[in-house]
Amino acid sequence: MPQILLQIALLLSCLIIAANCGLEILPERAKLVSFNEKYFSNFSLNLRRFSRTTPFYYNVELTTKQTWTNNVTVHVIFNEYLHNEYRRSFIEFHRTYCDMVKYDKFIGPTMHKVGLLCPHPVETLRVINFTFPMNTFPNVFPFEKSRIDTELTVTATNESMVLLYHYVTIRNLP
Repeated sequence: MPQILLQIALLLSCLIIAANCGLEILPERAKLVSFNEKYFSNFSLNLRRFSRTTPFYYNVELTTKQTWTNNVTVHVIFNEYLHNEYRRSFIEFHRTYCDMVKYDKFIGPTMHKVGLLCPHPVETLRVINFTFPMNTFPNVFPFEKSRIDTELTVTATNESMVLLYHYVTIRNLP
């Protein structure tokens, strides 16, 4: 479960620099708000870049304690920065883990590259120097500053497994 969570968090929160797609997402910071020790034995997330001219890279390490299938639901909610606060926007999605890995055309292929498969076994997952490929995303976005809330919950009980915040700036390129 932690690896799936990590990869989902990385995929959704690692929205970095676009490559010839007209959309550029610049991460400012990532915050691990909480994680449930019942599902993860460790969870670490950081965002760094090697110089002023390089993109930001995500580094994630987590150890899952349970197998992930459709028993895990991924919630991604975009919050727009308005009037000095983040307000929930109309852009959000809620998918079960295996459905996201198998059928999502934007995030699924990236999850496969990172090693997130369905079902996801109990293991330690390390993703180092990861940037999110932007060439499959639509090239229009309605606002510029955003906080992307990524939460993994247990599908049956809606119990929170992990909650991550990703603060990003989104630019539409001509």
